[in-house]
Amino acid sequence: MALTRLIYFSENKLGLVGRAKQIAELQAVAVDRNRQVQITGALVHDDLWFVQALEGEQQAVKATFDRIARDKRHANAKVIRLANVPARLFGEWSMGFAARNAKTEPLFGLHWCNKC
Repeated sequence: MALTRLIYFSENKLGLVGRAKQIAELQAVAVDRNRQVQITGALVHDDLWFVQALEGEQQAVKATFDRIARDKRHANAKVIRLANVPARLFGEWSMGFAARNAKTEPLFGLHWCNKC
């Protein structure tokens, strides 16, 4: 089985009201679904953007991304990397979550600069 990593970004369409609860719900569902299909990864978010890495068997990764791209909580999802990889970076995480801050800023890069 070839191991695939897909990295994408999308516009965050979560409403401002109850956002923390929505993120918690999103995480709970993602962890459960990802465990079922042996996907690992991480999601970094701020008020405007999501950046996510998904790792696993190619068909499962693509199906997961396709479902995310249709989700109303995301808009304009763009794949920025899709490649076979030798090992998982997020092997212990069915889905890690982090808010955008000084430590996670490099993950956003210039493509997600709110001030550029």
